[in-house]
Amino acid sequence: MRTKPPCETVRPWLRANLGKNCLGCLTGTDAKALASAVHIIELYAYNPANCLISAFGNVVSCMQPHCAELAFHAIAHVMDWSDRERIWKAAGLPDFNPRKCAFEGGAS
Repeated sequence: MRTKPPCETVRPWLRANLGKNCLGCLTGTDAKALASAVHIIELYAYNPANCLISAFGNVVSCMQPHCAELAFHAIAHVMDWSDRERIWKAAGLPDFNPRKCAFEGGAS
């Protein structure tokens, strides 16, 4: 049985973690950038090259600022909750106060 790639499963995963309306902010460009960011993080999980961190930052920068949080949380869909902040900072993306995900450790 073939499983779906993370770029296809990230949207239901985000809805489960952030609420059913969390994707309402996405434009067509944001949706493509989110899928691309997930692909990049998936590759980074196998090959942690600095150029991939840069690519992640560049792709996320194509998203509207209020949608970029989705890419932050999507890191955990592919890797782990604890990887989000490290990768976000390494990509040179701006600091912000992300919401807690429903299944994130320490979430209320």
